[in-house]
Amino acid sequence: MPHLIRAWEPGAPAVVAKVPANDNEKILRRVVGNDAFDVTSRLAATDMADDIRNNRIDAALHDNEIFGEEGHGERRNPVVIAAVPETGHHPLRSDGDRQVLEAGWLGLALSTHPDAVAAIEVAVGRQPDLLPFGALTEVPVRPGAISDRWARRLTMCDPTAAHVVLAQGKKAEAFFLDPLTDMPVLRTVADHDGKQLWRFYAPLSLPAGDAELASVVLHHTVWVTTTDGHLHPAPCAPSEHLWWGNGYGDRPSEAATVINLLLDDLGATPNLREHWNAPKGLTALLNEDHEQGTELTRSTLLHARMTPPRTR
Repeated sequence: MPHLIRAWEPGAPAVVAKVPANDNEKILRRVVGNDAFDVTSRLAATDMADDIRNNRIDAALHDNEIFGEEGHGERRNPVVIAAVPETGHHPLRSDGDRQVLEAGWLGLALSTHPDAVAAIEVAVGRQPDLLPFGALTEVPVRPGAISDRWARRLTMCDPTAAHVVLAQGKKAEAFFLDPLTDMPVLRTVADHDGKQLWRFYAPLSLPAGDAELASVVLHHTVWVTTTDGHLHPAPCAPSEHLWWGNGYGDRPSEAATVINLLLDDLGATPNLREHWNAPKGLTALLNEDHEQGTELTRSTLLHARMTPPRTR
């Protein structure tokens, strides 16, 4: 606020000033004011925009408290607070009904409007658990690999906002949808070495019915085969990833947690907040350096889950 800075003089009382919106809030407010989106999507954008505003006002109040003349402890800070944030309507109401918010973000993810793309990018960085998809995943396009079998069921489609955010600036050759999980998928343009990638969001959960986990295949991520003949990328929370073998300090307890859950309930939604509590035997099995394409049967996984890891 340059005009406030220019008007300030030593000894002047602190002025009350509105905290300016940052870029993320501006993006979400554009969605709120755009009639191209339904009411639920605008509510979802409003909720996140209000949360951003609340956080910024709280941060300004906190900074003033720390750096103001009163400061903390015995010594006073040699700083004069020239402006305080306007708090007449603070805090704005946020953290609305989760089902409504998730429905609103789903609507934005399926939109083809540029404002929806920008809003989804904000949500991915701020609160990805509200979005209808899990972790971003890449696997090479390789004929004959387990991913090739999965790719054959994909349906080609026009890109949505979710596809554009998924691309993250990479050049896409074609866009797809997984008809069993509704996850967006794209295939990248071949690079100078002729290599292409499948790039997709992992599902948050799998369609189960009466099926069970039949096996797990390790191919650049964890794949699940089911007793009713289907194949899926394993479900994964948006801020995690699934790995095995030498993770350079990152042990595969996330993958062990997901597999442990799906062995009992194929349709369960993994919660990876306490992945370090995964069964030690499963974690030990996945800590081995399995070759790409290794298949671990249900019996192998159940046996590992019941087997304590060997101590040296």
